[in-house]
Amino acid sequence: MKVNYRMGLRLLLHVFISLVLLALAIIGSISLTEWLIPQEGDKQDSLGLLSMYIIISGFFIVFVWSIGRPIYYMIGWINRLADGIYVEPEDGSNIYSTKTRRLKRPYRLFKELFTQLQTLTDVLENSKKERSRIDEMKKEWIAGISHDLKTPLSNIKGYSSMMLSPQYDWTEEEKTGFLMEIERKAKHMEDLIGDLTLSFRLDEHEQQLPLKWEQIDLVEFVRRIVVDVTNDPRADQYNIFLETNVPHIQTLLDVKLLERALHNLLLNAILHNPAGTNVTIQIMLNTSVHIVITDDGIGMDEEAVDQLFNKYYRGTATDLLSEGTGLGMAIAKQLVLAHGGDIKVTSRVNQGTSISVKLPLRN
Repeated sequence: MKVNYRMGLRLLLHVFISLVLLALAIIGSISLTEWLIPQEGDKQDSLGLLSMYIIISGFFIVFVWSIGRPIYYMIGWINRLADGIYVEPEDGSNIYSTKTRRLKRPYRLFKELFTQLQTLTDVLENSKKERSRIDEMKKEWIAGISHDLKTPLSNIKGYSSMMLSPQYDWTEEEKTGFLMEIERKAKHMEDLIGDLTLSFRLDEHEQQLPLKWEQIDLVEFVRRIVVDVTNDPRADQYNIFLETNVPHIQTLLDVKLLERALHNLLLNAILHNPAGTNVTIQIMLNTSVHIVITDDGIGMDEEAVDQLFNKYYRGTATDLLSEGTGLGMAIAKQLVLAHGGDIKVTSRVNQGTSISVKLPLRN
């Protein structure tokens, strides 16, 4: 409103000054006519009317041109934005003074509009680049998921074909090994599909995910998750510690969904760090509950931290082969937010990572 008020006041002042100049020009033309033809009559009247017609016509031409030229330029600019061209028109340099780089006088009447148009152009251009970047990430993400699903499926098909092949007489021990490998790969595919299903479900309920609240001891709940991850074969060479400043914390939460979130966060600290990394889970209680997962691993740069919870971002912090869809961190954040909590990440390259989960205390 302030910008519109100033621009309107400037336009009114411009119109007022223009009308004053027009009135002075008409008075001057009348005086000049009387000086050229002192005697009253048809000649004096004709010359006076002709001079007034010329002055008024010239005034309107100049006035309309001075007001209309910036408007015409802005309309052309808006049309370019509508066509998806998010840059200022090529002749934009003509509206600026070559010495001061300020808008020329006619355009200066609408300088707030020019500023807003430039801001809108920059925002649209940045949004276009961001959309292109996300689209590219989506393509890479889909390609990665297709590979992740194809790999265990190929293994299942391969082991099945080997067992059914009449050319070999497999021992019971070998058959058992094949079946165990098929089961493991099938479980892996089940986890991948589960991630995809949960991700789409979270997107559908973006505003409010329906939760099944249960009263539970949060300390014991986290302890079970830590034990489960510790018993995972992938965590054999990692040091995992649990610390808490209170023995029990009674609160309401959705056990299944929050377990999925914390399990993803803790397992991520294992999968993306080298063997021997120390991982500490701290539970702290004040006005709210804080669960902090800290590791002394390889850490991340600023770009990786910014993209960590993007569902289309598949970081490669280590040389380990991907074991999932890359959705784990995005799902974890969505589930924490669904509980009314918050999640923050701090990390430095070669100095480790800390993920802080804040949850409201519900009784």
